[in-house]
Amino acid sequence: MVIMMTKCLFDYNAEELIRNKDTVQFRLTELEIEYKKQEAELLLNTDFKELGLTNEKMRIAYVTNALIDLKESIELHKNSLNIVNDLIRLRLQEVKTE
Repeated sequence: MVIMMTKCLFDYNAEELIRNKDTVQFRLTELEIEYKKQEAELLLNTDFKELGLTNEKMRIAYVTNALIDLKESIELHKNSLNIVNDLIRLRLQEVKTE
């Protein structure tokens, strides 16, 4: 059995954090575009009358529920981006105090 050891994000140096930030930002952008595409697809192609969703609140709730997993993934990436930004600031502060 091979156990892969990966470095914890908190142990990354500034350069690694910036690379990670780029990756997270790219994926976040992809997810946000995908969310908008799927949202538009649902709004355009769902027969809301057939589903008994007769008002705007019900339609919004339907679309929101259908995309909840994607929305959660977007929020997780935003949180990751905030953590990486904080760690970059910390690394820069560490360099200034040395």
